[in-house]
Amino acid sequence: MNSRNGYFRIILVICFGLFLASCAVPMIEGQKWLDSKNDRPEINISGVWTSPEWGIAIFKQDGKAITGMLGDYPVKGVVSGNSVSLLMYHEDGVYYFAELKALDNNTFKGFYSLKYSNLDEIKKEQSSYKKPMSLRFISALR
Repeated sequence: MNSRNGYFRIILVICFGLFLASCAVPMIEGQKWLDSKNDRPEINISGVWTSPEWGIAIFKQDGKAITGMLGDYPVKGVVSGNSVSLLMYHEDGVYYFAELKALDNNTFKGFYSLKYSNLDEIKKEQSSYKKPMSLRFISALR
């Protein structure tokens, strides 16, 4: 009986691991999404920001590329025109996506996707995966 319980536990752990691995969109898919945003950057978002939905954000922009942190997540993104597209990821999986547009030099508004959604759903205008998001500038990086 103990051997049988041991096998059951092993199978349960393997299934749970496979479930978790399937929840995130692979980083390569997220990168393809970012690569599709190719307008010349009109803004620079380097600095410290705040978001009611996410908390503190710290971004560094190099050309059109963005890196940093948004809440507890590392961020990779791009500036395209006066819009910002962000991937919030962990290791090789993207857990959230965000698209924001500048209202002025200190404010961005847009949406973020709920965890585990897929890119095709996010692209739909009325997707139930989209939630409102905003960013407000606090200070420049030191």
